[in-house]
Amino acid sequence: MILKANLKYNICWLILMVAGFYLMNTLILVGVIDSFLENMVVTIGINIILAVGLNLVIGFAGQFSLGHAGFMAVGAYATAIIISKTPTAGAFYLSIIVGVIVAIVAALVVGIPTLRLRGDYLAIATMGAAEIIRIIINNLKITNGPSGMFNIPQFAT
Repeated sequence: MILKANLKYNICWLILMVAGFYLMNTLILVGVIDSFLENMVVTIGINIILAVGLNLVIGFAGQFSLGHAGFMAVGAYATAIIISKTPTAGAFYLSIIVGVIVAIVAALVVGIPTLRLRGDYLAIATMGAAEIIRIIINNLKITNGPSGMFNIPQFAT
């Protein structure tokens, strides 16, 4: 009985998200939403994804992890590097999959030793891992250091 209630709840959220997606695209096509507002909504969406991931660890597991930004950066840079080298639609979808896999591997490398820690020690260890990731990304030539990556082709809105 509980499974059916959750299924209805999830289907309602799915319908709401799909309707919101089509509403956004319609408003962009009509011209109500310009490129600035579109960029702002995309940034808000990315931050919502990050907050939901953080809620999963803090809210449901009860752990205090601060490494999410580092793992998000690893996946984003892996995707950006691949798509900037081969700017095709197929490479775009492949780069998303590779970005997810690289972020998972980085999370496993950090997570296996640090998940034995609890409380403040886990927070300090994951914050240190995120800082190490940031410093590595800033010092790599392939990521253009602190300037970041430019001219990434846009295949999705």
